[in-house]
Amino acid sequence: MSNVYAKNWGGEHRINGGTAGRVRSVAVRGGTIERLRGRFADLPPPVVVYNKSHSGSRLLAQMLADQGVFIGAKLNESSDAMAVLPLIERLVEDYYPNYQTLWDQEWPTDLEALFVTAMMEHLAGHDGHSPWGWKLCETTYIVPIIAAVFPKARFVHLLRDGLDVAFSDHVPPQARFWRKVYFNNGDIQGWRGLSMTNRAYVRRPHIYNALHWMNAVEVGRSYGAMLHGRCLEVRYEDLCQDFIPTSRRILGFLGLPADEAALTARAGTIRRGTIGKHHRRQRQRRQVLRLIEPTLLSLGYLETPSQPSWLWRLRERWYSVLRQGGKTWRHLRGKA
Repeated sequence: MSNVYAKNWGGEHRINGGTAGRVRSVAVRGGTIERLRGRFADLPPPVVVYNKSHSGSRLLAQMLADQGVFIGAKLNESSDAMAVLPLIERLVEDYYPNYQTLWDQEWPTDLEALFVTAMMEHLAGHDGHSPWGWKLCETTYIVPIIAAVFPKARFVHLLRDGLDVAFSDHVPPQARFWRKVYFNNGDIQGWRGLSMTNRAYVRRPHIYNALHWMNAVEVGRSYGAMLHGRCLEVRYEDLCQDFIPTSRRILGFLGLPADEAALTARAGTIRRGTIGKHHRRQRQRRQVLRLIEPTLLSLGYLETPSQPSWLWRLRERWYSVLRQGGKTWRHLRGKA
């Protein structure tokens, strides 16, 4: 076990007061998940925001922070909970998409220590009783674990039009972690002629981004459905265009009162210019649409399916004639 894990391992945690006294050492049956649940039982249930990267979750995190939700001691410029990232990377790389081996069983000691460390570092400075939570896009892929350890946690799944997200560059699926995030398989070497290299990503980022969006949204919605009333689905477009009513709906779901002055102040900072930006990239947009149209339709981001081009219809008609001709020829040969 590394020093960074070991320093917060055991029953005695000393991180900036409040929260440390509310994390306890427990001995229970049922495996590590039950033990972790007991460790954090005295804390309020967290608020967890997850989404595909570049879906506008920074605005949502800022709104929650304005409303008194502690969103972490170690944040980057996008308000991502960086203390939680090592935990997500470990769980995704070693276990996702099958967490069966972690259920009702003992985890590797360093993994349990990593979970405690991540939460304690994230909660540094928290008073132990105020609302808290985090925003980190790739939490999507560990929702079942978080939901099990924090059985009263509330989740907000933020969605954004995949046609816009396709033109918001992120990272290529070179590392095992990102290959799992994109394709649910860390060993994949290629997909439909696409390699998993940075060079390939730079050449056609919109294709990779679209695939990333589709998987993140479908995984996030599947996990969210399993949470029943503990997960709220919110659209970035609603948050931008109807910020105050949408924020009130989120806060109501979380059981938090709305600070109207803070909502009004934050509403004045919102930029809406990136909504619909895909219309400026028509050729690439058509390429993206061919990949993710069914998911866009299921979400209501498209009202009607696209129509095949005349060239495609002509080609399909020609193939149909050939197939029918082949059947007729085989039938005649059978009678000869």
